[in-house]
Amino acid sequence: MLLSTGGTIASVPGAEGRAIAGAMPGEELLSRTGLNGRMEVKVESLFQKGSNAIGPAEWMQLAARCRQLAASGEIDGVVVTHGTDTLEDTAYYLQCVLDTSQMPIVVTGSQRTPHAPGSDAYVNLRHAIELAACEESLGLGVLVLFNQSVFSATFVRKTSSFQLHGFDAPGLGAMGMFDEGVFHLLQRPVSLPMLPNPDKLPRVDILPAYGGADPSMARAILESGPAGAVIDGLGRGQVPPDWVPVVRKAIDAGIVVAVCSSTLHGATHQSYEYPGTLHDLENAGAIGVSHLSARKARIRLALSIAAGDKAASSIRAAFQWRPTHD
Repeated sequence: MLLSTGGTIASVPGAEGRAIAGAMPGEELLSRTGLNGRMEVKVESLFQKGSNAIGPAEWMQLAARCRQLAASGEIDGVVVTHGTDTLEDTAYYLQCVLDTSQMPIVVTGSQRTPHAPGSDAYVNLRHAIELAACEESLGLGVLVLFNQSVFSATFVRKTSSFQLHGFDAPGLGAMGMFDEGVFHLLQRPVSLPMLPNPDKLPRVDILPAYGGADPSMARAILESGPAGAVIDGLGRGQVPPDWVPVVRKAIDAGIVVAVCSSTLHGATHQSYEYPGTLHDLENAGAIGVSHLSARKARIRLALSIAAGDKAASSIRAAFQWRPTHD
């Protein structure tokens, strides 16, 4: 099953020479892949929009549809075509709430429009469909295929705004490669516990820490009523020293605060003894999060809060890593 959501991969030329994202229906996309009927692929165009307009409502709808398809027993695999700007967000949401042990789910997109010279649109889609049909893809979590590389949705990030190899998993590398119709699995991913797909996601904001960041920015966001916040911390999880009282006040008011690292990979850790460290933040009640970008930590924190238990121990449990396979 091909679930089309729009994006560059489904763009057509606009009157002024720019691309109109999501205007090409999924059926037309599929017809140009060169598969030529080698496998039966059904198509549903769920959304036709740029990925900057895709968020929680669309994530939940997409996850619900994937779950329906898996329950039907009639679909061997699902491919989601998506704009690249928020592809990693949608893929990670699906990773958090869906079991892929019975039906692979592969997300792909393109850096170039279908009408651009040397476009990667059709080849990425063809490879994604072939990957979703592979038994080897079962149970590995949601996969992202781009430029013949296969990534775990948990770790993949968009790393270029224009190059054909637009995605990577910094510091970790691809799970595998897709070459001549064969999935070469190089490493198995670790995962986090599955979470329910809710009817509504609570608001969780991201607070970017940087040198000299004024606490008034953090204060304004935290006092505006989010259910939670993710601090995109410096290094091992540090913030400017004058942020700590602001964060403590927010936590005391019932806001769930997590801290991740703004580096491309690595863990947060209580390594230092100076003002504004992760030690200070965790003493204030914040929860250190490792190996997730702020965007993905935000999604997981929102799902954890939506599950109904805001206790720090429950939130921490939702961020505990485990092997995908025993």
